[in-house]
Amino acid sequence: MKFVMNGGLIVGTMDGANVEICEEAGGEDVHIIFGAREVELPAIVSKAKQGNYPIDPRLGRVFDEIRRGSFSLGDKEFTSEVSAILDMLCNTTAAGTWDGDKYLVCHDFPSYLDAQERVDRGYADQKSWVSRCIQSTGSTGKFSTDRSMMDYARQVWELPKCARPAPTVVAPVVAKS
Repeated sequence: MKFVMNGGLIVGTMDGANVEICEEAGGEDVHIIFGAREVELPAIVSKAKQGNYPIDPRLGRVFDEIRRGSFSLGDKEFTSEVSAILDMLCNTTAAGTWDGDKYLVCHDFPSYLDAQERVDRGYADQKSWVSRCIQSTGSTGKFSTDRSMMDYARQVWELPKCARPAPTVVAPVVAKS
């Protein structure tokens, strides 16, 4: 939200604050959203649990280089530890026991690359880009700290409304002459 309030555009998945920001600030006509949508998640997870969790070939090549130790300066223990994490992300466990890439990073990678291409194309048209930034920033009034704290107090913490006591009126001190 801070980036958007200061003129930035979102390059992100449609979750958390990004959902609210896009609702207020023009959605994908303004921001660059990538990745699976909430309605798609059950099917993706179900397929992954059946052992069907394909890895984009571009990401696969990066993983292969990491597994070969290309970036670990000969530290085989580190390469082994990172390779175990990659195995989990790539769902190489037995079918039915998928518990790896809970945030669907591998799944969303191709969509992320497409989003970066949209950023490059969008930024090339400076007039349009600036217009999108202004539209986005101009739509962030809802995200004031006061409103956010009030929402948290009500919806998350379930606090009762607490009236602030009226200020005490103090009689002015009159200097004696």
